[in-house]
Amino acid sequence: MVSTPNRMIGTTDGMVSTTNRMVSTTDGMVSTTDRMISTTNRMVSTTNRMVSTTNRMISTTTSIATSTVPGNTIAFQRLINI
Repeated sequence: MVSTPNRMIGTTDGMVSTTNRMVSTTDGMVSTTDRMISTTNRMVSTTNRMVSTTNRMISTTTSIATSTVPGNTIAFQRLINI
């Protein structure tokens, strides 16, 4: 655990690396300067299954998203405007 007065960690290359690939915060929020989160396996998982963005745009380079509800598969290409 790293604790700082203003709850901010700044690095030269803008990267934080952990052994178990997990970042946990008290309020459950991760904020970045360029509003981008990049992962190696291109998956973001949340407890409440919700992703909220300011510009209401979700962009992907993959073609499939799978719902957790059996029998429901959502296929999409490149862009969904909400």
